[in-house]
Amino acid sequence: MHVFDRSMAENNVAALFVVFGLAALGGSVVTALLVMTAGWALIYLMLGRLSWVRDPAPLAFSVVLLFYVAVNALFFFIHFGENFASPLAELRKFGPQLLFLAPLFLMHRLAVCSGRCLLATLVRASAIGAVAVLPLALFQAFILDQRVEGGSGNAIPFAMTCALLSVLSLPGLLDPDRRWRALAGLGFVAGYLCIFLSQTKGLMPTPLVAALVFAVFFLRDQVSGLKIFAGVFSLLAVVAIGFYVSGSVERFEEVSGLMAGRGDIAWGASYTVRLDLWMKALELVQSGFFDGHGLQNRRALITAAGYSYSHFHNGFITALVDSGIVGLMALVAVLLAPLVIAWRTERNALYGPRLFMAFCLVATYVLGGMSNFIFGHDIYDSLFLWIGSVIVASAIATPASGACDTLPKPGGP
Repeated sequence: MHVFDRSMAENNVAALFVVFGLAALGGSVVTALLVMTAGWALIYLMLGRLSWVRDPAPLAFSVVLLFYVAVNALFFFIHFGENFASPLAELRKFGPQLLFLAPLFLMHRLAVCSGRCLLATLVRASAIGAVAVLPLALFQAFILDQRVEGGSGNAIPFAMTCALLSVLSLPGLLDPDRRWRALAGLGFVAGYLCIFLSQTKGLMPTPLVAALVFAVFFLRDQVSGLKIFAGVFSLLAVVAIGFYVSGSVERFEEVSGLMAGRGDIAWGASYTVRLDLWMKALELVQSGFFDGHGLQNRRALITAAGYSYSHFHNGFITALVDSGIVGLMALVAVLLAPLVIAWRTERNALYGPRLFMAFCLVATYVLGGMSNFIFGHDIYDSLFLWIGSVIVASAIATPASGACDTLPKPGGP
């Protein structure tokens, strides 16, 4: 690497703290910083101030991302000109897909940091971001009396951001410094409470699942039975408080009543609209199973079905409508890539935390994507690409940079 390795490593750490510290407060700041950082990395690579990393992990992730963009581009142009009077306006619809090329350059920039540095920074920055946004969430919920959206402008992307901040805080509980452990615990709880305040039901199980997986694989040999009981009790208390304080309990009572066949409860619009959208989407899938309909035509298809949404409230169905079965395969490949790469890395001290964080990333997007976006929203896309890039770059063998403290040697699988 070049003579500026150390300063670039320190800048990387600062950038990750800004990205994840402001993720829930600043909304699209994650997108702006992704584009700028990847752009600077490309310039450095072209000038020779940054070396291309020849390693299987970034190569594999790059190939998957290129495949995803290429597939969507293919079906975009197959169906070009069907609903747009202006070719330029239609081409703009493909522009957001170029965001998926950012990690091709970003990973080489992140690779100047050691894997320990990258993972430790991601964990700590996530906890800080979750704690920082909680006061705003409480203000929006109890003073403004609104469904909480933080700085995202929409409750659903805000909930996704907070879910990721919450679950990525958990490895901080392994830190040898009790101050960082305390921050990790606060980050997990704060992020979880924000999900309830956003009233986004599809993401509410995610931190609970992540916490149980973390406890089984990392704490079973390190914590006494009494502490485990206290932890489980505290977690359930947080869930109960979140249900009742946010008003989400009413939604779950409605679902349970419907499942029990109670005649005095009718399906709410949140459910009927989704079911109707999914049925109409399945008709579109049947007519375009192999060639899709082009992602630029999605809104027109939804408008023809009588709705004004930009997606089908299910990321997998949306991919099928956009680019057919090949598009769905490309989507699944991108989703699973960080997890597969983390699973296949060397089983050293970072293996467990890295694999857990990759699992959390994939599980959050899969669970949330059952009823909302997976990709197709700038915050969703940018968060996935930032976290995926950190996970992949942390698997590259890079000497310690001294830019941050190291993670402790954890237990786990």
